[in-house]
Amino acid sequence: MLKSRRNHLVALASSSLWSSLAQSQQPAAPSKPVKFVVPYAAGGASDVAARLIHTEIAKRLGQSVVVENVVGAGGALGVQRLITAPADGQTLLYGSLSETILVPIINQNVSYKSEDVLPVALTGKTPVAFISRADFPGQTLDDLIAVARKSPGRLTYGSPGIGTFQHVLAETLKERAGVFMVHIAYRGGQQIVTDVMGGQIDIGVTSLPNVAPMISTGRFKVLGISSATRSALLPTITSFGETRALRGLDLQTWGMVFVHPRTTPAVVDQLNRVINEVLQLPAIREARIKSGSELSAPLSPAEALAFYRGERDLYYPVAKRIKPE
Repeated sequence: MLKSRRNHLVALASSSLWSSLAQSQQPAAPSKPVKFVVPYAAGGASDVAARLIHTEIAKRLGQSVVVENVVGAGGALGVQRLITAPADGQTLLYGSLSETILVPIINQNVSYKSEDVLPVALTGKTPVAFISRADFPGQTLDDLIAVARKSPGRLTYGSPGIGTFQHVLAETLKERAGVFMVHIAYRGGQQIVTDVMGGQIDIGVTSLPNVAPMISTGRFKVLGISSATRSALLPTITSFGETRALRGLDLQTWGMVFVHPRTTPAVVDQLNRVINEVLQLPAIREARIKSGSELSAPLSPAEALAFYRGERDLYYPVAKRIKPE
């Protein structure tokens, strides 16, 4: 009886923030800061996206929200930070397709599965950009494929890590086009852009927001993007849908906020409402569009979970063919 009552009191204490917020339109009294884990380096696409919304989330929760960059293992260390945290809604993960679904399929040394995180809200979808050094002898993805076919193994490409979406995407291109390029694994997207501009690698495969602010510098080329149609942000850049070897493909990564899978439904529902509200703010929407993201309609927790499971089923056969290097 005493043990049962003690557990009940612990549960009440851990959910007090959310219950008070749900019962009042006024901000809840400050509690311990919410940790917003980003599994990649500062300055990358995931980091920028998380920092874009974390202040507005904090206002609505009535407490601070602190972004923590937990870098390494293709994003796996950030996921592990979430699943080892208490299931109280005080630790969030700004996750993507890469580290939540693909990495645990490809890397058998990762100690979690895709089911070990729980989706809260989808923040948007983003095509991936294939960029090249400025003196690369080509302008489009068709040109890239032609060069790679003439010189098998001569071209290098960088991705944010083994098993990330960008890695799987590039391997899909190689498989569909019948070419071979050498993979260089990085710890985040920003360094990829830097090394392409510096000529350390030939090709960079990174999300569009990572390159959008620097396109006008002329220090690299954007050869194409991974969506079926062109981006409004880059209307002159060809898409997978226009590339002979890749026609019919529409492969985009996405951002999603996750919590521990044992987080109570009431907390998940409250976070979903708050995050969806923030995503609809005009300033947030405008910033996301300018970064190259496609804004999605707000999803409920159940809809977000269904979307997440559908993505896992879609990419599982491809990811299983990728071998850790």
